[in-house]
Order: sequence, then C-alpha cells, then structure tokens
Amino acid sequence: MKLISLMMFFWPCLALAAGVDLTLKLPADCTPKSASANSSQTKLSTPGQIDAKNHDIVFKNLLPETPYDLTLTLSDGTILQGVNLNWYGLDVPKPDAAPLGDDDRKAITDLIKDPRAFENKQDVHFMTGDNTRVTVLVELIRDKDFHAGEGNIIWRMELWYFENQFGGWAKVVQQNKVLRRERFKDKAAFDAAVGKIKWVPELGGIKLSKDKTSAEITLPAAVLSPPAPAKTPTVK
Repeated sequence: MKLISLMMFFWPCLALAAGVDLTLKLPADCTPKSASANSSQTKLSTPGQIDAKNHDIVFKNLLPETPYDLTLTLSDGTILQGVNLNWYGLDVPKPDAAPLGDDDRKAITDLIKDPRAFENKQDVHFMTGDNTRVTVLVELIRDKDFHAGEGNIIWRMELWYFENQFGGWAKVVQQNKVLRRERFKDKAAFDAAVGKIKWVPELGGIKLSKDKTSAEITLPAAVLSPPAPAKTPTVK
C-alpha cells in the first residue's frame, strides 16, 4: 500500500517530466562528429545520439512546447548552428499582412548599417517576416583599432526585430538578442573560430508538440552547400 501511495504521489511529476524524442534525418554526405539541442528558455542542453548507419541523430526526452536550437559539429570542423528567426513575442502575424518587399528590405538594411556605430561592419545574414514585422540576424564586427584594442576584433551575432509603424520601419528597442559576443586577439584567431560557423534557420526554433512522443525533421542537403560566390558587376 505504501508503494502504491508513493507512486500515486510522484505520478504527476513523472508525467510532467515525460519528453519527446526528436530525430534529425541527415543528407547522405553529412558526417557529424557531435550534436546538441539547446534551449535558451531553460538553459538546458541535450546531446544527440548519432547513428551514422541510418544518417540521423536522435535527441532524447526534449521538453514539449519549448523552442530548441540544434548545433551540429561536422567531421571537417564546420559548425551548423541553428538560429530561431521567429518573432520575439507570442502575438501571431496579422492575417492580412503582405510579403516583405524589396523596398522594405532596403529600408531595414539602411537602418542596420549605421556609420556612427562602434562596429565598422554590420552585415545582414537573414531577414524574414512580412510588411508589418521582421526578424533579422545581424553580424556586428569592429576590426579597426580602438582604445586598448590594437589588432583586436570585437564580434557579435544578434537578432534584431523591426516593426512597420505608420508607414516607416523602426527597430524594436530593448528586444535584441545577443547570440554570440566574443573578442579575438587578431584576425587569425577570428577566422579560425568564426569561419567555421554556418547559421542555419532550419535548425532553429524547433518546438515539439506535447501530444506526441516522437517527431522527425529533415536537414536539407542545400544547407551543406558552400555559399554562392558574389557576382562581379558587369561594366558597360
């Protein structure tokens, strides 16, 4: 009777702890060395179990209804870093919102590239959303000398959020998320660390349903392709 009573007492806790197993299917030429599912919400990291034979990785007992970013380190040292490009709040997109246009993209990019900023380089990696709100993955670099920083490089990766207010775009203040912030002693150290990282939205913001015990997603083969070289403008 005591055993039954104890089981009844702990049963809600056990049910609450039950998680979801996530299987990540990989392209045939993807050779991961390690993997983890990371939750910034709970500060928890779950290692992935690599199955080279079936070309997949299994993350056991992930928390449902919790966004995870997956990180994969490949055999050649490349790091595929998931990034969550969803809106920062819980409010849903407007149903009548139009797609993000070229003029919108230019206006937002112009806001990001601020010549007065401490960082002398501000680059947009991804921009997603509609004509009412947008999430941007921004890379910020200071590689010019500064006080006590001769030869040093300051590097940050951040998520910025923009809203279209009364026909003009504005950054949402105090909502930017710092994903990485590091200082390197020189360009060689910077290239060795940052040059291996590839930011992958397909591996970010993964949220699993509490109504299932397992789920499966597929990593697109295109993620492994090197970026297309910049086109040289034709002089006429």
